[in-house]
Formats: sequence, structure tokens, C-alpha cells
Amino acid sequence: MKLSIDCLPCLLSQAATLAKWHLSEEDDQFALMNRVLKELLVVDRKSAPCAAQRIHRVLKEILGNPDPYREQKIYYNLEMLKLEEEFSKILAQAQDPLEQGLKLAAAGNIIDFGPQQELSSEKVLAIVQETLRKNLNPEVFEALKEKLAQSRLLLYLGDNAGEIVLDKLFIKEIKRTYKDLEIYFAVRGQPVLNDVTREDAYLVGMDRYARIIDNGDDAPGTVLERCSPEFLDIFQKADLIIAKGQGNFESLYEECEKDVFFIFLCKCNVFEEKLGVRRHDMVLMPSWHKRDPEHNPHVISSSWRD
Repeated sequence: MKLSIDCLPCLLSQAATLAKWHLSEEDDQFALMNRVLKELLVVDRKSAPCAAQRIHRVLKEILGNPDPYREQKIYYNLEMLKLEEEFSKILAQAQDPLEQGLKLAAAGNIIDFGPQQELSSEKVLAIVQETLRKNLNPEVFEALKEKLAQSRLLLYLGDNAGEIVLDKLFIKEIKRTYKDLEIYFAVRGQPVLNDVTREDAYLVGMDRYARIIDNGDDAPGTVLERCSPEFLDIFQKADLIIAKGQGNFESLYEECEKDVFFIFLCKCNVFEEKLGVRRHDMVLMPSWHKRDPEHNPHVISSSWRD
């Protein structure tokens, strides 16, 4: 999905926020932003994650910090772990725990320091509760369950710290329902934004339910041409791929012929316009939707539960 002109203010906002977090002098902040602006002058339109990758490499170099969001990532991981028991009770009481697990995982996608700069635990919980009250599109959900039942190897592409706790609960339900399914959970190869790394995955205990691998790259998405051979081997062997977050959608949707289900919350006007959804709507879109868009509806939360 090509970089939209509407993504440029968001990329600049990320850089400005990071500059103010880590640099106390305004002259230093402006020097950093000048470097970012120079990067934007030569950025191509391949995808927003590719543009963000270039900018955040510059930011990390100037700051001398390979993981500028580490404190925020740890904070949200720990905050969501505090709520894990409460979320587990929600799943235990659900008529369909797998369906509820998917909703939780989608709701967790709000924890993002890209399009959303100001975020609190209260807002996260409010979005989770709002999402749980929405209906799923049964056709798309049944298609996902059918693919899971047919698969032997599932590759789950993670997105953000904090939300990974809800991914874990969803994966736990997948594992409980499809006992013979081998599951890999993929993280970024190096830190970028608040995207998950191995540190985050092990911190929240993801290794109890899936084998953790990294993709060997530091884009806030999955840019296949830049991923490691080890990751690409699992990617090609997977019978089914679940990809969380807008970044994974932007980098894979038009580039991948594998069977992929994209799960994310709509968090910006680019997706509102492109997909015809509303802010904070859940989206569950199969990769083959682009080949037959009328037959495969993609929005799974367009109506509220009575």
C-alpha cells in the first residue's frame, strides 16, 4: 500500500514528539527535525512502514539510542499484564472464547505511538470495552476458523507492545481449539517505534504458546524483501498467516500471495477513506479480498451488539 500524502504529518509528529521526549534544548530538537525533513525529501512511496523505517533510523542515530520507546513499551506491557486475569475471565465467560479472543486482540491494536500519540490506560480499556460490544461479520470469521482447521503451521505477525498481551490470549484460545496447530509468533528484528521485539514477547510469556522468531528487520511492518532468510523460510512454510496492525497491512497486502488474515483497528483517515470504515472499527480482511472484493467483506465490526 503506497505511502499517502496524509501520512507525512503523522511521520513528522512522531519525530517531533520523540525529539521533545529525549532532547531538552530547542536547538537540538530543531537539528533533529531538520534531518528528518531531509529524509522526507527523498523518501519513496513504497509504503508508510518503509518511510518510517528510514526516519526512525535517523532518529535513533541522532539520539544515540537504539530503542527510544523502550520505557513506554515496558510500561504498557506491564500495565496490560496487570489486566490479564480480568481479560481471561472475559474469555472464560464468553459463549465463543475464540471470537472474543479475536476481538480482544483487535482492540489491543489501539496501543500505538504512530497515529495515536496521546494514550492512557483508561483509553485503552475504553476501546477494549467498545470493541467487545461490536458484532463480527460471521462470513469472515467462519472463513478464518475454516483456514485454522485446515492448517498445520500458523505464523502470527505481532505489532505493538502492550497489545501483545491480548495477542497472547487470542493465541492461547487458538491453541486450545486447534491442538495440533504449530504456532510461530514473529516480532521485529530490531526496535522501531513501540513495535514488539523478542524482549517484549518473552516479558509477557508469549513463548508458552508460540515459538518466537524475529523477521530480521527494523521496519514497523513486514517488508519481505528486507526480512531474514530464517523468517522467510517460516513465512513460506506457513499454511496461514495472521498479521496484526496497520503497518503489517500496509507492507504486505499488495505484496503477498499467501493466505493472510489482516486484523487491525482503523486509526487514521487514510484507512477510513481507503476501506470505507470508521475510526476504531475492527477490520478483518483476508488477503484474497483484493482478488474478489465483493465476495469477501472486510469489516467485522460495522454494527453494535444489541
